[in-house]
Amino acid sequence: MRRKDLDPLIFRWKKTTRALKIHDQSYGKRITDILEQCTDTDLVLFTDPVEAAAFFCLLDLAGKIPGEPCHAGPALPEGQCPLLPEYCLP
Repeated sequence: MRRKDLDPLIFRWKKTTRALKIHDQSYGKRITDILEQCTDTDLVLFTDPVEAAAFFCLLDLAGKIPGEPCHAGPALPEGQCPLLPEYCLP
């Protein structure tokens, strides 16, 4: 997949972001900003633009978790999700 294949999706998501409630618009902008940073090299293993978008957005989200990467992070109490707000940076 090439970057130009992702551009229509980014365009639609930007339009959708403008229709969101004002307090949600910053989240939509962050998502489209993440996708605009993708290059052809990043997308070479993907054939589906939505799959690529989901992967890079989740990758960015995983990078926001404090501490070590997910595979080497501290053990959490059973039933605790590392994506809960109390585990996120301010």
